[in-house]
Amino acid sequence: MKRVKNPFAKKTKAQKVFAYLRRFWPLYLMALPLVVYFAVFNYYPITGLQLAFKDYYVRLGIWGSPWASVNGTVNIFKYFESLFSTSLFTEKLVNTLRISGLKLLFGFPAPILLVLFLNELSSAKFMKFVQSVSYIPYFISWVVLGGIFLSIDASDMFQSMMNAVFGKPVHFFSDSNLYVFFLVASDIYKGVGWGTIIYLAALMNVDPQLYEAADLDGAGRFKKMWHITLPGLIPAISINMILSLSNIMYAGFDQIYNTYNDVVADKGETLELYLYNLGVTGGNYPLSTAIGLFNSVIGCVLVLIANKCTKLVGGEGIW
Repeated sequence: MKRVKNPFAKKTKAQKVFAYLRRFWPLYLMALPLVVYFAVFNYYPITGLQLAFKDYYVRLGIWGSPWASVNGTVNIFKYFESLFSTSLFTEKLVNTLRISGLKLLFGFPAPILLVLFLNELSSAKFMKFVQSVSYIPYFISWVVLGGIFLSIDASDMFQSMMNAVFGKPVHFFSDSNLYVFFLVASDIYKGVGWGTIIYLAALMNVDPQLYEAADLDGAGRFKKMWHITLPGLIPAISINMILSLSNIMYAGFDQIYNTYNDVVADKGETLELYLYNLGVTGGNYPLSTAIGLFNSVIGCVLVLIANKCTKLVGGEGIW
């Protein structure tokens, strides 16, 4: 049999690179727009992080502004020290962790439970109907959903129902505790259907013969769910948990911005909203950049820890 000569054998690294480029140039050309997109919108903006370490002046620009200083002495951590020393930062950090933690605690298992329910349905038509209904809220923006929820909360019919059930009117946007409950519940309502897509795709890899063997052994629905369905979801659950932990410092800006008011500020204002008020509204770009960098670093550290822990317990990480 005639051996096929490897066109990349006995060549330097540079020669191999150019050989690959010449041979697979259509594929690299197709990938070029994506590379340009990430370079322009994801990597180039990273240079703006230096704002957190500079005394920014608009007329000098980011690169021309001097490094942060205190009484003539350079102190690049000036804005971080100012940030961490304020009680407002602590309050917003606690609010962020409270909302994100509750969303993770109640929102993360929601699509898993829905998938387990859908997997047990015998009617394919009803299953598709439930899937379609649960997907719809995901495609509605928080601008629209926020207006809908605000209108419902202010309606006389809704308050009459609340009065009949609880004996008093219930206003989710005038009570900070109820507002936190609203944020968690509405986030589940909006995202639960979309979250099931990944888990339903993961279930496609489960061998149907496992269920047939379980039936022959006399296993009931609960045992099949516990010993077959859930183990089949573990890889997807592991990856989703890691990605969810990376967003623990982001409690959902769009949702809060479109439903927030000053009455619920004590528990409803998060670091993201605080960052927006400082940077976009207040023009304090160095301090707002410091908050953004702090959030990103915490998220990165949590991803590294979660990925390592997942591998230690035998799960699959993201790398």
